Amino acid sequence: MSRSSRTPVAAAVAFLLSAGAAVAQSTPVPAHDADAPDAQAAEAAAESSGEGATRADRRRALDRVTISAARKKLEGASTRLPLTARETPQSMSSLDASRLENETLISINDVMQNITGVNVSFYDTQRPLYFARGFQITDFQIDGVPTYSGGTQQEYDTVFYSRIDVVRGANGLTTGAGIPSATVNMIRKRPEKVFSAYGGLVMGSNDFHRVEADLNTPITRDGRVRARLIASAQEKDGYRDRHSETKTAFMATVEADLTDSTTLTLGYQDQNNVPKGPIWGTIPRFASDGSLAGLPRETSFSPPWTRWSRHNGTAYAQLEQKLGGDWTLKAIANHSEGNTFSLRTYASGYPDPKTGAGLKLLAAVGKSWEKRDSLDLYASGTLDLFGRRHDLVIGANGVKTTTTTPTLTSVASWSYNIPDIRTWDGNAPAPTFSATGAKRVAETEQSGVFAMGRWKLLEPLSLITGARLSYWKTGTDAFNAAGNFTARTGAYKVTDEVSPYFGVVYDLTEAVSFYASYTDLFKPQNYKDKNDNLLAPVRGSNTEFGLKGEFLDKRLAVSAAVFEAKQDNYAVRDSSVPEGTLPDGGSAYIGVNGTKTKGFEVDVAGQLAPGWTLNAGYANTRITRNALDLIYANLPRHTVQLSTSYRLRGAWERLTVGAGVNAQSSVAGYGIPHPTLGTVTVTQGSYVLLNLHANYQLNDHFSLGLSVRNALDKTYWANLDYPNYGDPRSVMLSVRGRF
Repeated sequence: MSRSSRTPVAAAVAFLLSAGAAVAQSTPVPAHDADAPDAQAAEAAAESSGEGATRADRRRALDRVTISAARKKLEGASTRLPLTARETPQSMSSLDASRLENETLISINDVMQNITGVNVSFYDTQRPLYFARGFQITDFQIDGVPTYSGGTQQEYDTVFYSRIDVVRGANGLTTGAGIPSATVNMIRKRPEKVFSAYGGLVMGSNDFHRVEADLNTPITRDGRVRARLIASAQEKDGYRDRHSETKTAFMATVEADLTDSTTLTLGYQDQNNVPKGPIWGTIPRFASDGSLAGLPRETSFSPPWTRWSRHNGTAYAQLEQKLGGDWTLKAIANHSEGNTFSLRTYASGYPDPKTGAGLKLLAAVGKSWEKRDSLDLYASGTLDLFGRRHDLVIGANGVKTTTTTPTLTSVASWSYNIPDIRTWDGNAPAPTFSATGAKRVAETEQSGVFAMGRWKLLEPLSLITGARLSYWKTGTDAFNAAGNFTARTGAYKVTDEVSPYFGVVYDLTEAVSFYASYTDLFKPQNYKDKNDNLLAPVRGSNTEFGLKGEFLDKRLAVSAAVFEAKQDNYAVRDSSVPEGTLPDGGSAYIGVNGTKTKGFEVDVAGQLAPGWTLNAGYANTRITRNALDLIYANLPRHTVQLSTSYRLRGAWERLTVGAGVNAQSSVAGYGIPHPTLGTVTVTQGSYVLLNLHANYQLNDHFSLGLSVRNALDKTYWANLDYPNYGDPRSVMLSVRGRF
């Protein structure tokens, strides 16, 4: 169904397309990339050989700058030390803004499907889950500051970020509590001293429309005060019946060099996701007689009145102060507020293969507000000791999250019998509900101090050590309809929890390094044993050995790693005592050490030749999990992610073509409910998804892009324990301009 008559995004797309077509005829001038600080220097270098330098000369210079920038020392997501990827003793992958644009990777979900060793699993349309090394990824950071919220912050829009780094393994050093999977650090675009403007239009399958804009401008003539405004708006009709979504995102930031040694950044970032008819729950795999149901991919059990909206806004400030020598002090403060509302339905039962009956809709409703305040303060610099220079970081951080959940009247008694799923049009009477006035207020606080250093023991040998001392507490207060406090539940705290970090890097040659590392973290849990004592926190760890190399004049990075990830003292029900026997009516638990992952990874990223890039990874993961450690995800033994792009030469130099694959081995789901057999084991064979992309540079201002996901339209299950289909083929066409 066309949306042009009812949405502003489609109208904006049409207007900007016509405007872009007119401007495309203008005289070409050199373009500037505000996210590549050395871009102007590259163009100057290309032109220094003569006034007649060609566009190809400038592109080759920019290629060299891009590769050089990738080798710069960057604050790592795991240590805060200024390390290159080769100097970091953990497996890591990075995607920069150019790749996000070339392959139209517009959300964090698109990104995670292109990271070595990461598995993407779907519960439903609003709950993608990411796994690395057998464990769920919940550590998401923006500019190194933890930001993840399962309620209000998901499906991050990539328009804000110049680079996204993923470090695999445990990361307790800077975050404290967590899971030994991976850390995702999204680096915000910052204001630059040179004016630049960008606009993009993306249109695609299922009536997808998206508008992007990025305006960077100096406020003062010398650029000491500068600003940047970034925004995107998109809408789509999902391929599932009655599913649609509108998303807006914007960020405004101002940066000022207050003195030659002091820089202050102030900004606000906002994202609002408003889906209608979202999928909640599963698609029945079996019919009532035990045969395969064979429901089509567009099947939905959501009437048009269902919703699952999320909104989050973050005000942030960063102060960077040079202290003298090469020491720098950074302070980052964030204040986030978000809310979520959901009125959703799921289907219970199995469809009759002859009549289509047998499915009943059940409903749930929920609402919450969340507030999060965080402060991150650290100093970094070098120390001369024993004739060598060593890197040090010392800091402290903390975060407080308050979630308010109002009590709504129950919709548990509401149900609707679908007469025939094969012909049902989605109509069903909506349940009624209202706020009771009661509420629950949950607070979680975490703080810690940390220190880390890279010690140059020998010229080719570096030792990286660090530790964090963490404090963590949580509790939920209940208030009645009159606003009076009634009870406190889930109160739990952890004090003086130490998370160590150890790594060593040895340069075997000028191009190849050997590394080893051990990282550690914890995850609090408020379960009690049969003696009514709280269980100790879950302890996660990651041990890793590997090789990293830089080849082809350091244009190509290659790494290989062998790892073991563990999660010990995980709480499971204590079957030696009956349920509900604790003094508070709860059940007893015991901690088990049954979850372990072993495997190896290979990652290749960079430039094989001028204009030819390759990003490829393979992961072999063997998971041993306690039988009661259920995660409702089916993780394969083998995964492959690959993407390559090639810019043609000669008369076709304006054209870049590329392709990628996402492949995984077979998976199995155990104890899957079955209508006649009780439970069964189900399997899904290995499969490969093919992705294609191309870009054509119309002139120095405008380009056209094409991206095709799941080009062969493969039908597959994104999850077996919680069955839902993976996305079918989609096509996106983009028009982008830079000034």
